[in-house]
Amino acid sequence: MPKLLTIRDEDFQRARNLASRLGTSLDEAVATALRDLDRNTSAEGGFDPGQQAELAAIRALVAEARPHIVPGALNDHGWLYDWNGLPA
Repeated sequence: MPKLLTIRDEDFQRARNLASRLGTSLDEAVATALRDLDRNTSAEGGFDPGQQAELAAIRALVAEARPHIVPGALNDHGWLYDWNGLPA
């Protein structure tokens, strides 16, 4: 069953222009654009398997560390360095 979507006039015109350039229907142009946007903005979008493994390892470390964060704690370690940025 078709669903209705309300968009601004300028976005409708943009979709119509896109459909014309792609040589597809308006519906297909919008669906293609949404699929591309979804793929490009997903957490693993565009990563090769090695990069995905690294990202998964980093996320696992963050999840492991999260329960140990003290509320209100700061991560300012400026007191360890002098005015030139060298260790004090």
